[in-house]
Amino acid sequence: MQPVSDLMQLALQLRAISRDDGSIDAAQIRLIGLEEIRSAAGDKWPRMRERVREGSLQILSRFTSGEDVIVPAGDGFLVILAQGAAGANQERCRAMREALISFYLGEEALQTLRAEVTSRSLSADGFADLITCGFALEPGLPAKDGLLRDDITEARVYSLRERRVVMSCVFPTVSGGSGRRLAYDRDYILDGVHREHDFLSFDLAILDYAQRRAGEFVESAPIGISVHATTLQTRRLRECYLGALIRSSGDFRSHALITIAEVERGTPLISMSEWCATLRGLGMRVALDLHYSDHAISSIGASGAWAAGFHLPIFSGAQKGVRSQRTLDQIRFWSRSLHAQGMRLIVHGFQDAEFVEAAGSAGADIATSEMLWRATEPAADLDGTRAFEPA
Repeated sequence: MQPVSDLMQLALQLRAISRDDGSIDAAQIRLIGLEEIRSAAGDKWPRMRERVREGSLQILSRFTSGEDVIVPAGDGFLVILAQGAAGANQERCRAMREALISFYLGEEALQTLRAEVTSRSLSADGFADLITCGFALEPGLPAKDGLLRDDITEARVYSLRERRVVMSCVFPTVSGGSGRRLAYDRDYILDGVHREHDFLSFDLAILDYAQRRAGEFVESAPIGISVHATTLQTRRLRECYLGALIRSSGDFRSHALITIAEVERGTPLISMSEWCATLRGLGMRVALDLHYSDHAISSIGASGAWAAGFHLPIFSGAQKGVRSQRTLDQIRFWSRSLHAQGMRLIVHGFQDAEFVEAAGSAGADIATSEMLWRATEPAADLDGTRAFEPA
């Protein structure tokens, strides 16, 4: 049988094989020693990881039928067993374990790898906890609770038309010579090209943090979160993130604005449309965060996004003379195109109050700025009505 990689398809299969009480039998396979193998493999790790995955799936397929389901889970796999009486799978688990160990011992680079196989009876919630995130993550990535607090922040979002702070958005930040700014990849701002391709740990930390903070806001106060474009671009990362998002409350999603961050220059419109459709299907309003030099926005409205925008280039700290004028020309170009398509323009990274006003006159609708309203813990009066007050 083939492993299931689509969460919706998986949900339908589980509904069909669950018992009357909603429980399912499963074999949980935990691979012990993956981190040591990864460290030793170095640049060969992607090929090694695929060998572990494909070889393990081949072994497990010997013990499964067409109705069973294999899912990457934790630091191994979860085999949902459709056949057999409840609690009668101990022997099956033992056979899986012995077969996996024999396979690893026969592979020179995998001889230190061990398999721990446990028979489990799971509820729907227990299953979700196991599949949401784990083996899809690269071993060695920091857990979400291990992120430094300075790595994510709450940024005030200012409506240039209403002249007030209208929401708080949770974003990752980087620090450099120009100060702190909202970003995942510190070099994306230079040319709109991805140099890293796995920010899932940040995305999950942001989602978790925003959900906890959302409960402290009044009902009318929206909150924003971000998800990196590579998370949605890479299937295994996307499914892991969507699993966590699906488990969040519907009320949270219906009040949240989700920004697809750092969309690479040249990304096809069809890809952005697919990402937006998926997130909108979960009840979310979507914004696209593009590179300021990207002019391919003439048909961006077809993506279904509510807004789009960019981060001001690093040199805009000066925001004077020719550079300032060029940036304003860019804002006018974007605003005309987006407004004609019924979208709003978001611009991040202002460092000068006068320039904020000029950007509003040029057509920008929404702005963020670490310099003007510091991205810290939201004040108790952040209820969507507080007037904008420069720091």
